[in-house]
Amino acid sequence: MDGADLVASRRAAARRKANPSRADTGVSVLADKLRVLRAQRQLTFQQLSARCGISVSTLSKIETGQLSPTYEKIVALAQGLGVDVADLFSSTPADAVSGRRGVTRSGQGVRYESPQYVYEMLCSDLTGKQFLPIRARIKAHSLADFDALHSHAGEEFVYVLEGELHVHSEFYEPLVLRAGDSCYFDSKMRHALVSAGARDAEILWVSSKQAMQEPVIERAARRAASDSEAS
Repeated sequence: MDGADLVASRRAAARRKANPSRADTGVSVLADKLRVLRAQRQLTFQQLSARCGISVSTLSKIETGQLSPTYEKIVALAQGLGVDVADLFSSTPADAVSGRRGVTRSGQGVRYESPQYVYEMLCSDLTGKQFLPIRARIKAHSLADFDALHSHAGEEFVYVLEGELHVHSEFYEPLVLRAGDSCYFDSKMRHALVSAGARDAEILWVSSKQAMQEPVIERAARRAASDSEAS
């Protein structure tokens, strides 16, 4: 980590410590964990950018808690750091031996918010999981809330807890799911989840570990390169 990176990270950490109201948010947990993992690997922003395909400016904003990245960028970031997605939201060291049981009490998961979804990361105390369990609130109410349908390696399962959910995918007509309904699908098929009506849908969302494989990183790298050329 170079001197400018270290100074910026320390200042950001001091600001978060001085503002305890953000201490339990997913954004601050992600920012702090990114700073620690990047320091452990002695990576500059430029080096990490080359690994994960996320621009230097975006990485800086994530680490200083100024930006809530999309799930796709979180996956790319985990791949670039060589950790599981869950490790980015865990307060325990990434290499800690935690056993094979994780417990999350009601409403006590690590909360993280993106433009389309509000995630509650479940059992984030357990590292190296084969699946990533999430309770999510779907803020998106239209496909216009997405820049495009997204895809990545792996498989996903969604179970509707409350409200009505529309599952959009490239090979099927929109699927309507209501409370108690569920769906399992190939994540490589481009997809997006949208709430129907005025009420946000609440779901249990489980993604397989394969969501952190190379195809996501390749697409992120191409997108970062395209953005750089455009600017």
